[in-house]
Amino acid sequence: MPEGDATRPHPDGPGAAAPAEDDKPREAQDHPAVDAPADADPPPPAAAEASVPGGTSPQGVPETATVPAGAAPEGPPPCPGGQTVRVQPGDTLFLLAQRYGVPLAAVILANPQLGDPDRLVPGQWICIPSAPPGCPGGHLVVVRPGDTLFAIAQRFRVPLEAVIAANPQLADPDRIEPGQIVCVPRSPGRCEGVPYVVQPGDTLFAIAQRFGVDLEALTAANPQITNPDRIWPGEVVCVPTAREA
Repeated sequence: MPEGDATRPHPDGPGAAAPAEDDKPREAQDHPAVDAPADADPPPPAAAEASVPGGTSPQGVPETATVPAGAAPEGPPPCPGGQTVRVQPGDTLFLLAQRYGVPLAAVILANPQLGDPDRLVPGQWICIPSAPPGCPGGHLVVVRPGDTLFAIAQRFRVPLEAVIAANPQLADPDRIEPGQIVCVPRSPGRCEGVPYVVQPGDTLFAIAQRFGVDLEALTAANPQITNPDRIWPGEVVCVPTAREA
């Protein structure tokens, strides 16, 4: 047989020839060809992923890890003195504030990590601060590192006892933590008389009687009170000096 002839005697009879298995391309042996229509749809794209910083490879090349796009951030945010809750489908900050009896403004202030407070992702964590149940006429303040109630009272020129009275949610007024929400009650500002911190059950009429001043004079000395029939514990009212008869 001439050298290089690639035929072998076929076992079924002389002269028959069949290709040698060893002579087939290796790809044809291991991966049989599959015909696909020319207009076949391409495979669906993989789920969108976002790159986040990772570590470095042994060669010193920065690596990235991938997380599914739109995934809720993992782990609860700092929430000193409050509680963390996980967002459920349909939740909004307004509904969460109502559910836990906390002012909406306090919830927004306690969650600076939210890029858009109007858009929550189910599964993400939200801090529900231990905030005052209300702060009518006053304003909510986020505690900063190094703050004390005394420092906050001085900063806003409000008596310390007024700030304490306006924040019954504080278990220990001498210990507040950054990120907590405190109510700084409204104050008359300049007072030609005696500043008085409203106590639970007080009314302007009762305060006027207690200090022996006219109700009209007491009301006039406190223009910050828009509705004299509604005052709140922790507010500061100015009690004018009683006129001598």
